[in-house]
Amino acid sequence: MTDVVADSSHLPVIAILGDVNHGKSSVVATLSEDDSVGIGPFPTTVQCHRFRVRDLLIFVDTPGFQNAREALRELQPASQHSEPLTVFRDFVQRHRDDRHFVNEVRLLEPVIEGAVILYVVDTSQPMEPRHEAEMEILRLTGATRVALLNHTGDPVHLGAWEARLRQHFSTVIEFDAHKADFANRIDVLDALAKIDVRHKTQLQKAIKAFARDRDQKLDNTARIIADLISDVLPRKVTARIKDASKLGMEELRNELEGRFRDEISRRERLAHRDIVKTFEHRLVSMEEGAERGLLIDDLFVDETWSILGLRGWRLLATAAGAGALAGGKFDAVVGGASWGLGALIGAGVGGGLAFAGSKSAPRIDVKLPFMQQAIAGAELIAGPVRHENFPWILLERAVGVFTSVSRRAHARRDRETLNAGELAARLKSQGASVDDLPDDTRRRWAKVFGAIRKGRLDVVERDEFIRAMRDWLNRIAVS
Repeated sequence: MTDVVADSSHLPVIAILGDVNHGKSSVVATLSEDDSVGIGPFPTTVQCHRFRVRDLLIFVDTPGFQNAREALRELQPASQHSEPLTVFRDFVQRHRDDRHFVNEVRLLEPVIEGAVILYVVDTSQPMEPRHEAEMEILRLTGATRVALLNHTGDPVHLGAWEARLRQHFSTVIEFDAHKADFANRIDVLDALAKIDVRHKTQLQKAIKAFARDRDQKLDNTARIIADLISDVLPRKVTARIKDASKLGMEELRNELEGRFRDEISRRERLAHRDIVKTFEHRLVSMEEGAERGLLIDDLFVDETWSILGLRGWRLLATAAGAGALAGGKFDAVVGGASWGLGALIGAGVGGGLAFAGSKSAPRIDVKLPFMQQAIAGAELIAGPVRHENFPWILLERAVGVFTSVSRRAHARRDRETLNAGELAARLKSQGASVDDLPDDTRRRWAKVFGAIRKGRLDVVERDEFIRAMRDWLNRIAVS
């Protein structure tokens, strides 16, 4: 998203107008999904800035009204004029070098050129006489216009604003620029499409394009998570033994375990960064260091393992169910001659693995390959993590990042961080924890995780897993 440099005369232009510090720039940032829009506690927009959303439409961020009541006195003749915008053009031309009306001149220019108007008011601030003048000026333009009830604080004046706005605007929408989600953005564009005859087709085209974009972001996120799990579950790290003494072996084991944890954590952070990029949040930090982006607690700390993932008997039942599914394949192969022993064995093995140390971060296995001795030149192997809860914890942490950025308005400038407890609470409140998955889905995904560990997940199974993941993310996003 950048300021317009190419010819765009055929695109709908939506001008964001309103008083100083009522959140106009925040509305532009959220509607355009562009966090490069300047936002601050003091007036930041002194010129009109045009933000083009691909080849779909243009948003114009304008300065706030400066002297609306005085301007209205000069613009009042537009009410009797057969072409009201002629009066506005004369006003702009007459005051182009007048410091007293510099903001009015600038904000009226896109309106004179035919822009649709979104008039933004802050319901945490009281309505004053100058706002009445602003509304009347916009009514006199005869332009297509919609009013947005924005909230930069407690909306204590919402009722008064809404009642008066409905006298000047056919459509009034409540739109919190710092909390608005995808559906709220579409509601604004849909309202414009219904009343702007000139640009109806183009606005509907934009709405469909944004919906396709949203679907693509869900697809990308599902693939990022699937790639993370596929890459991490079978991951091993190796090192050659240089000193086969007891002390040398212990030092190498510790070094290799640390390197393994670092590689897994780094791979996870890269996946989280890719999810953030998918939703075009350039201001959300995902850098390495003491603060690890959105998630404060590292992957391999007890807080993560004691709070996230499947818990207790649900973990046991899921692993047992997946083992039974795998064992059932054995029964099918031998034509039932095993009398169900495959399912029973599979359930027992899966459940046993699941229940071991399910509430604390596991030690990483560091060992010699089978039948090898601890001698110089031999190889030590760290990993993979065999704990049954590991993929579920990876999944919840990735989904936690997804819920944060997919619902985060681009107008926000705060730095959000979550510890394991906060992440678990958010996931639960949004129906996005792995405990909320249907039992049969958990069992099938556990089977997928088992196949990944063994390197036996085929293309069809992987595609089915990604589709199921994408459907789950979609349910989370609209909940």
